[in-house]
Amino acid sequence: MVRALLRYGTPLIAEVLVFWLILLAVNAIVTFAMSAGEATFHLYRRLWSVASLNDAFAIGLAVVEASLLVTIVNLVFPDSYRPLRVLAPVLAAPAIVIAVGLVRLIPRFRRMARSTGNRLLVVIPDVSAYSTVKALVQQSGPDWVPIAIVTATGPVDVGQTLMGIPVMGSTAHLGRWIEHSQAQGIAFVQSNSFARDHLRNLYHQCLAARLPVFILPSTNDWFPHPADSRLRQLTADDLVGRDEHQLDLEIATGEIRNKTVLVTGAAGSIGSELCRLLSAMEPRRLVLVDNNESGLFDLLEELRVAPELDVREALVSIREREHLLTVFADERPDIVFHAAAYKHVPMLESHPAQAVMTNVVGTMNVLRCAHAAGVQKFILISTDKAASRHSIMGCTKRVCEQLVLAYRGGSMSCWAVRFGNVVGSRGSVVPLFERQIENGGPVTITHRDMCRYMMTIREAASLVLSSLAVSEPGRLYMLDMGEPIRILDLANDLIRSRGLRPEVDIEIVVTGLRPGERMTEDLLGPDEGWRPTGHESIREVISPNNLGDDDLAWTIERMEHLARERRTDELVRVLKKVATGQVERPDELEPGGDEAAPSDNVRSRESESA
Repeated sequence: MVRALLRYGTPLIAEVLVFWLILLAVNAIVTFAMSAGEATFHLYRRLWSVASLNDAFAIGLAVVEASLLVTIVNLVFPDSYRPLRVLAPVLAAPAIVIAVGLVRLIPRFRRMARSTGNRLLVVIPDVSAYSTVKALVQQSGPDWVPIAIVTATGPVDVGQTLMGIPVMGSTAHLGRWIEHSQAQGIAFVQSNSFARDHLRNLYHQCLAARLPVFILPSTNDWFPHPADSRLRQLTADDLVGRDEHQLDLEIATGEIRNKTVLVTGAAGSIGSELCRLLSAMEPRRLVLVDNNESGLFDLLEELRVAPELDVREALVSIREREHLLTVFADERPDIVFHAAAYKHVPMLESHPAQAVMTNVVGTMNVLRCAHAAGVQKFILISTDKAASRHSIMGCTKRVCEQLVLAYRGGSMSCWAVRFGNVVGSRGSVVPLFERQIENGGPVTITHRDMCRYMMTIREAASLVLSSLAVSEPGRLYMLDMGEPIRILDLANDLIRSRGLRPEVDIEIVVTGLRPGERMTEDLLGPDEGWRPTGHESIREVISPNNLGDDDLAWTIERMEHLARERRTDELVRVLKKVATGQVERPDELEPGGDEAAPSDNVRSRESESA
């Protein structure tokens, strides 16, 4: 180089400078062209850690635009001064697309490389769930990584892959695929396409394999929920839930639309779910009655998100008849759902006076206020414990049913709807089990052979509303509760769904039956039968009721008198007697008894209601 420099001197230096200027010009042209392409297709705005086919297509278009610009500028130069051959930019475009794509997709590759969590087998109902699986693969967290897919549609897609995840086979051989894939957890994509019986069978296979089970909502249900709540654990609703009949609430909506609806016990489990469903049925006004201030406030804040809904609250106890009558007089409801009640069986065994005052006297107050306010329809929410009449709570609810069956005043239509335990309600075993499992145990059950009828809150509330379309005045109805569920099996399934082992990781302790509890519950009393209605999940109970309105009114007044005087033993005796359809007449009581005052009170209160 030194010799060339000495020999040629200045001409060489000039040629070298010209060469570098041409290279700089080429670099400037290419930089300008690529910048223009990226600006046109907004490559700088895209999140490349979640890049898709659309982003790759944008890279190709940006490179094509840049190549065309370089070619056009290159053609402007004379033939002997062109920095590039004419077709060079075009021929180099594919290589440039690959190079730019690799650079842009580095964040995506790094994200995929970090997926080293537990192995997750995904069970899907049909091809519609592939989009959910794809989103799960793209957004897999550090704990669980999809490694295989099992489908309920059979061999149609077996052997194919989704983003590198193989479709292994059918759910008919789920146990084999769990073992073959060495899965450490199972995720079910939620869908109505799964038959409930088949789905429960699949759940039990997974739980038998001692693997945690998760539920993954379909992509349509992801919004507005945050991304970290998509994969949830198996719950008792999934284990208890039955075939979801398409609950046609359209007829019920016609009954609710433009009506004022009042719900007592609105802050409770059933009452709040009723209010949520009613809020979507276009009522003229929705009135929430409860004495639970915090629960009522929370429900109001939830419902007031819909600005078109006129919702009002009444912080009042159903035991306060005068205050309750003011609410009914101000609101003038057309339909009343009476869900307010004390319901904890063992506790009410120790407090029969409170049970009678709230459940029995409170129902009488609501019924009389509804009659005085000209209510058109009155629906009582009852319980399967009213059938056996074994506990204090069950006896009080049976008396409430008798009140509804005996009502004969005015144009108000009254009926009662009876059903069993509701999964997830306050005080039910399911939230208790979940808390105990979360705390590491032990899980407490009262007896290993304890069985209960169970249904989800949503299904119970929906069927209560559906009764508007099939019910007749003065009738008692019960919901189809399916088969009873063994509480020990439910506890074991919830433990296994967390990937734990009953009696090994989580101890199960038997505490013994509590006061008022029975091993099993009945949906029908010994003197009752049932017949179908126009709704497959609602049955009419044929229940004898030999008590008249006057007999019940006098007896309830007497029980109120006994409760206020804390004469517990006599109160329980009268309560259990009237729950079985027997009433002591005033002339049957011993002289000096307490029948005179209640009888006078009956007449005075009846005149007030009129």
